[in-house]
Amino acid sequence: MENSPVVEMFVETHGHLVGVRGERDLDAVVRRAEEAGVVLILTAGIDLPSSVKAVEVAKRYETVKACVGIHPWYADEYDEEAERRLRELAGEREVVAISEIGLDFFGRMTHSWSFTSEYIEEEVQYRTLRGQLGLARERGLPVIVHDRAKGFETLEILEEEGVSEIGGAIHGFSRDLDYARRCIDLGVYLSVSDRALSRPENEGLREAVKEIPLEWLLTETDTGNPEGVVKAAERIAELKGLTTEEVGEATTSNLRRLLKIPD
Repeated sequence: MENSPVVEMFVETHGHLVGVRGERDLDAVVRRAEEAGVVLILTAGIDLPSSVKAVEVAKRYETVKACVGIHPWYADEYDEEAERRLRELAGEREVVAISEIGLDFFGRMTHSWSFTSEYIEEEVQYRTLRGQLGLARERGLPVIVHDRAKGFETLEILEEEGVSEIGGAIHGFSRDLDYARRCIDLGVYLSVSDRALSRPENEGLREAVKEIPLEWLLTETDTGNPEGVVKAAERIAELKGLTTEEVGEATTSNLRRLLKIPD
């Protein structure tokens, strides 16, 4: 019996091929993703060095595009020199978004990858987020946003800084339908992972995904294994009573629309 052909229609909206936990065999990683049907992989920086590496990796693989930015865990590293370097990187043709940017008031990972409950001062995070949103406007790039604020602070800043003009997505979406509707009102997509959809405590997320129009959903892993987006598409399909192919086609079209890449 012949194997079914691979459906080439899945996208990794937010992953980390570099800069998180050491070097990997990227040839094998990208090959596995492509064999699973992943046609577009976004790898995000979390600080300046990983942003530089993201661009370098994107230059090596046609399937991979880079996102550059400074994560809220390291918001205190966003100074004039960092802004200058990010501006330069954002001009590279492989860069398609400013990311990973946002707010996080629930702790942080240090550069040695240990967790601390002491997060960067809120005002510093606000300033860094606004600065990078300004850079995105300047470069005409969308933003992919980490939102671990305690309320709607992130969305309020996105609205104030004109996210509707450049486009954006909330990565790691795990909140409820009210939050999702506020995002959609701003023209902001919701990116979901299999990991989040599988957690027993995330019933509110699953109910939200059932109701969110498919044209506002994206898939991600937030890991270094982009082939996992196929599982995310399968989960969304189960929740919405669709086929995996329908979800894959829609989320691929959605991401290309956000990035202004022709279908």
